[in-house]
Amino acid sequence: MIETFEPSDSRQFTFVSSVAPDSNPIFKVTGIGGSVVASISSISSDTTHYYAMYTMPTSEGYYIGEWFAQKTVVGSAYNFVKKWVFQVRDVITP
Repeated sequence: MIETFEPSDSRQFTFVSSVAPDSNPIFKVTGIGGSVVASISSISSDTTHYYAMYTMPTSEGYYIGEWFAQKTVVGSAYNFVKKWVFQVRDVITP
């Protein structure tokens, strides 16, 4: 199910990992066409929990949210990526 948000809503997005990444994960939002709308460095709650506050675009449409983190172990880098699609549209409540 695709999450729906209203234009200009502010939301907190969270990233939880079983291992501490090398640095704070990045939260990125792109349009369906691939243009980057926002790229935000997250804030850590502790070594495996992170969050980012994001205000939705004013343009209605579909967007891709993405978390990116990296962990280096014995010289090898491992990427942690989580992507999902969400929609921004005016929701009319009856």
